[in-house]
Amino acid sequence: MKDDIVLSVVLYSYLDRPIFDVMLNGVGIGGANSHGGNGMITGIRVPFGKQALTWRDAGSGETFAIRNAITLTEEQIGTDAHYLAVNIYPDNTAEFIFDRYIPDRTPRGNQIIDESEPHGE
Repeated sequence: MKDDIVLSVVLYSYLDRPIFDVMLNGVGIGGANSHGGNGMITGIRVPFGKQALTWRDAGSGETFAIRNAITLTEEQIGTDAHYLAVNIYPDNTAEFIFDRYIPDRTPRGNQIIDESEPHGE
């Protein structure tokens, strides 16, 4: 049994403010604009077990950590997974999506973005 997996990580933030110093288990995975994403960080070693995810608010500098517990097992990740999308939501929870190809935004994330954009006049 392996202790970890090496993946390319994509960050999606659905927060209404920019964030930086996003750290997954102590490893930097970038930053994001409000309701945005960043590029991809390749070669990130993600350990199995409980995950630690923190980020800093670009306005206040305050550090936040996820409120929900994310625990990864080897069985949760498809054998052909090459990518991990880290999705950070406004309630300070996160969701991890694994895929063979670069994952898109989540349905929950799309709804948050749709509700934040002005529609009509």
